Amino acid sequence: MANDVSNFTTVGVSNSPTGDGQAPGRDPLRMEILRLRRQLKDADKLSLQHAVMLREGNHRIKNSLQLVASLIRLQARQESSAPAREALRAAAARMSSVAGIHDALQATEGNGPINLGATLRKLCISLQTMAGDTDHIEVVVDSDEVEIPVALAQRVVLAVNELVSNALRHAFFEREKGTVSVSLRRTDTGMTICVADDGIGLPPHHSTTEGYGTTLVRMMVKQLGGTLLMETKSGACFTILAPLDQA
Repeated sequence: MANDVSNFTTVGVSNSPTGDGQAPGRDPLRMEILRLRRQLKDADKLSLQHAVMLREGNHRIKNSLQLVASLIRLQARQESSAPAREALRAAAARMSSVAGIHDALQATEGNGPINLGATLRKLCISLQTMAGDTDHIEVVVDSDEVEIPVALAQRVVLAVNELVSNALRHAFFEREKGTVSVSLRRTDTGMTICVADDGIGLPPHHSTTEGYGTTLVRMMVKQLGGTLLMETKSGACFTILAPLDQA
């Protein structure tokens, strides 16, 4: 009969763009893309959390070092022995310089380069303040803008800390005024750092009677792969010559 539909075969209709009979939400490629997007979002969130934790860790370390340095300085003021006071004050200055490195680290990303000139300026301001005689002794910093890795900056800062601290303690004995000058210059072969004062100069036998501070400076300069020069020229002058390609 003309209207008999019993001979027609039912044809299934697919809603899948690929015609494979799967629903759009079950497309394997689309599912994989969504999964990768979720993983990427989770990775970004985890990376942000780690960055915050690292900054917080550095901040806490810096604060802890500054607290220890303050406690050491407090103990130094209570010591009746002059050598003991001197040793404690030197230890506090070294602790503060390490705290300064952590402060500089927070301005960088990871192990990125540190602006050495800015770091030395902050260090010297702190040392002059701790010396407590800002009206008579001045610390002047003249620096090129030099960026170096964290590992190099740590050694330079510790060396300069010792040299400036030593000048503030000893260079102006029985003198009313004085100046400590710190200069940083980039050269064709690396960098030159000079710490000079217009004080009483180096003692006659300084090369054979070096103390802990000078030994530490020599150690830092050696790790920099550099050279330390010492001379008396209208006061004491220490010059560090160091390459910039050391790790």
